[in-house]
Amino acid sequence: MRLLVVDDEEGMREGMRRILERAGHEVETAADGEEALRRLAGPAYDIALVDLKMPGVDGFQVTRFANERAADRTVVVIVSALATVEAAVEVVRHGAFDFLVKPFVPADLLAVVERASRQRRLMQERETFLSELNSERTLSRQLIDSMRDGVIVLNVKGRPVLMNTRAEYLLGTRFRDGLGLDDLGLDAPARAMVDDVLAAHAEGDYHQLRAGRDGTVLDIRATPWKRSGEKAGIIVQLGDVTEQARIEGDKNRFISMVAHELTSPLAAISSYLAIVQEGTLDEQPGRIKEIIGRSKARADALLELVKDLQYLNRREAGRVERSVERLDLAEVLRAQLDFYRGQAERRSVDLRLEVGPGDATVSADRGDLDRVFMNLISNGIKYNREGGVLAVRVAPNPDGIEVAFADNGIGMSGTEQAGLFQEFYRVHNPRTQGISGTGLGLATVRRVLAAANGSISVRSIPGEGSTFTVTLPRGSARES
Repeated sequence: MRLLVVDDEEGMREGMRRILERAGHEVETAADGEEALRRLAGPAYDIALVDLKMPGVDGFQVTRFANERAADRTVVVIVSALATVEAAVEVVRHGAFDFLVKPFVPADLLAVVERASRQRRLMQERETFLSELNSERTLSRQLIDSMRDGVIVLNVKGRPVLMNTRAEYLLGTRFRDGLGLDDLGLDAPARAMVDDVLAAHAEGDYHQLRAGRDGTVLDIRATPWKRSGEKAGIIVQLGDVTEQARIEGDKNRFISMVAHELTSPLAAISSYLAIVQEGTLDEQPGRIKEIIGRSKARADALLELVKDLQYLNRREAGRVERSVERLDLAEVLRAQLDFYRGQAERRSVDLRLEVGPGDATVSADRGDLDRVFMNLISNGIKYNREGGVLAVRVAPNPDGIEVAFADNGIGMSGTEQAGLFQEFYRVHNPRTQGISGTGLGLATVRRVLAAANGSISVRSIPGEGSTFTVTLPRGSARES
């Protein structure tokens, strides 16, 4: 133990030092209260033995200073000739641990120092325990705050006593003193589940809550929290399932749209075949041939729809093989325009390719470019006018390449353009009647370009034509 002996009598001071050093203690001395204050201002002593009556700064002042500077580390013992109850009470009131009455024998001194030593060890153990407890609390809090799920602890009265930062974010509510269960914003089914778990020992089922911060969708689970076998409250977990809910909703809407797109052509084919099956047209081979032709056209449209759906499914699942390479867009477009030249001639549509000056090569997958450009060329022919023109213009620039597909066909209004790149969207007006399509082409174009860090825009005027402009960066297509 490291001790400080404070006494203005040199003989008493030195006598105490020798006795304590022989007992194995490290001892320093101070001749008056002012020197004691200077020493106590430095590294803490384990025990300070302080004479009560000293000129100037007395023992009470030294004791108060020691308690202010090192109350949790220094045990103060007052040494005094005043052997009264009032003196002992006053000493304790000022923060001293014990009282040693003068005169005393070495055994008395060693006994009081032993008691003070035990007190110091208890204080050290308490310091260690509190430090460890604080570390454990800090670690527990860090672990809880690092969780992906929100966590709320409710006591047996249903009052929140702990919330991690994730729960605060998901519910848009900061934890504070006096926070109530009603302040959490739980909807009626979630609140009923929490109340049921509070009233019983059973766990609560997951409940989906659509009342989180900024419209987030939450899964909530309530679990009883027990302490020493007794129910102490419940733990509520909040899982953010907004993205899963969005995907599920998109899937359901997509399935609904697919079912709708399949129903109409299948019903038409069934009706056509029923007419033929009834035999009412047995004597009219021309009408039968016409009906079979219509059925085939509908079936072909269905086949194209299924192919597009299969492609989208493979692409979303990452099963479309892609190989990024350097490609000359002019060469790719020439090959595609040649492929569609027969279709264009049947509608008397003039196909033109105009390539501006500069490097027209990009890093891309050939299959992606074929799907994008062939879709836009096909639309430029189908939605054109008899004797119209489809001009494909390639314009290289330092940042990338723009490819414009400009026709002078039927065009579109602003309202019709608004839903152009959505799945199954088709422009329906008198000018588009009889033009086949799946409604997936431009949606696929948009997805393919997004994977290639590209973009597409449209400018159209009813009765004058449309221009679709594809922008491709140089050398930034992704492999996946």
